[in-house]
Amino acid sequence: MATEETETVSVCEKLMYASATFSIDALVSITAMYGNVFLLEVAQLPPMQTSGIIFSSLMCMIMTAPVAGYLIDRTDTRWGKVKPWLWCTLPIQIVLYFMRWYVPVFPEAGLVSYYFLIWTSSEVVQCCYSVANKSKVMYMTTNSKERDSITAYRSAAQLFGLVVGVAYHGQIVAAYGQELHLECSTASNSTIQPAHLQKQREGYLISAGVAGCLLLVTTLASLLGTTERYSGAAEETTEKEPIFQSVLEILSHRPFRYLQCVDLFIWMAVFGIEANIALFVQYSLGLGYQVQNVLLLFMVSACVGVPVWHCLMTHWGKKSTLALAATLFLGFALSLMFLPGLLYAVLPLAAFGGSLFAPFVLIPWSMLPDVIDDYTLERGNSKESLFFGVFSFFSNTGKAVSQGLTAFALKLSDYKTGRCSQPESVSWALRVLISICPAAYSACGLIFLWLYPITEHGRLSTNRFLQKMRAKEVIPTKGSSKRKADPGTPLLDR
Repeated sequence: MATEETETVSVCEKLMYASATFSIDALVSITAMYGNVFLLEVAQLPPMQTSGIIFSSLMCMIMTAPVAGYLIDRTDTRWGKVKPWLWCTLPIQIVLYFMRWYVPVFPEAGLVSYYFLIWTSSEVVQCCYSVANKSKVMYMTTNSKERDSITAYRSAAQLFGLVVGVAYHGQIVAAYGQELHLECSTASNSTIQPAHLQKQREGYLISAGVAGCLLLVTTLASLLGTTERYSGAAEETTEKEPIFQSVLEILSHRPFRYLQCVDLFIWMAVFGIEANIALFVQYSLGLGYQVQNVLLLFMVSACVGVPVWHCLMTHWGKKSTLALAATLFLGFALSLMFLPGLLYAVLPLAAFGGSLFAPFVLIPWSMLPDVIDDYTLERGNSKESLFFGVFSFFSNTGKAVSQGLTAFALKLSDYKTGRCSQPESVSWALRVLISICPAAYSACGLIFLWLYPITEHGRLSTNRFLQKMRAKEVIPTKGSSKRKADPGTPLLDR
């Protein structure tokens, strides 16, 4: 087995790996930020049906994540564990993504059925792709520093993908929707005309075609430019366990429980803002003509923030840095409740909020390999992909909960489909969704982060001990390595 000194992954390979994340997260960001707007304003579906479609698709993704992780762990081919999944899901994902932005000529019931089928299928395939891609870092190296470096590359690519996705989609849709904005800015018009709506639909389809080409090129680069060097610890134990037993076993691991609760509440907060920011800028701030620019500034700031937060994480430790970010995010969310509809006030706050988005993408996923290492030393098997699948399960659960609250709030506030303007109740509902709720979620995340037991000293001790064991080809078995609290080899500062 390779030792820690020899397990260096080249910069070129890290870039090739990150390229797949870049394209898939461009798709994810477009769906998250424009999904509500598209179904409500372009496909002309009522709020409850819109949120029902998005919520159902997220629930399907939630159920898929642990199953995908379990099956990836059991995959064993000459091409590796992860690459077959990326090859198989790539063409399906491209086709389904294009279809989710197409508006067929169906009555309302037919449209609801169409989008329910397409969105749920697309989320399931996208989930399999994402779990495989994210868990790939565990098979590229066993070196903790290299994994953190690869995760940083992936996080930077993820945020860069979010920026590029929001940029090209926003500009394309805005170019095809100029007549729509002009129509709604005219006081005599209160509804949207079909001819102008059709132009905007064309813009969404062109954007989908660009996204599909990006996904194809970058995924091929990742598949051909990376190597799986490590096949997982004690695989023979994972293959004999049914999925529910395996899931229950990793859920019984205390550090993983706390980390997944942190990630759950963090993503409830992030998605609460991400899913509603376009509607918030349009109806609460009255800046509908600036939606694409505000979103672009938000995501550019997030991308620029990655190296800054990675540097802070390196010097202060992962837990302390994440606590600082969550505290600042709480204050940012509360400030949105009182934000006036003035562009010079909105833009600086959007830049600040975007910079706080970066650590939530970077740090929790870099903490997960530390938890897996701790679990490996304690239980004798690693279940890398299953950990990533279950972790994605709870991240997407947070998104689903936020989406459900959005549907409920828009319904209560009397949101009207196809209107150029909305009642004042919609404006206040969006302010609560984008401010009070994310602030409360952030506070809950901070509580679980305080309880998270793995320290910097503990994680480094764990990784060094595992490196020595792998160098000697001594991986503990599940029956023989049930670890006691031994001060001689500290994994957690208990």
